[in-house]
Amino acid sequence: METAPIEQWWDKLDPEIREWFINNPGAVILPRTVVNAINEVRGNGNGPGQLEVSAQDREFIKEMAEARRRERTGGST
Repeated sequence: METAPIEQWWDKLDPEIREWFINNPGAVILPRTVVNAINEVRGNGNGPGQLEVSAQDREFIKEMAEARRRERTGGST
């Protein structure tokens, strides 16, 4: 994604959007609803469109998804 890495604004995202990322950790192109939510959080006035997820951001999202899986399974990997 453009500008700041996702980890800098992750906590500002609505829980539903964070959940979408956790359920789709390998997504490169995001749906419009997710892009709009990101633009809202980042204050990006570019309007609707597509964003590509950077390799750095995908890695962060995968770490978040793995942490959620460990949380749900009581720490098992």
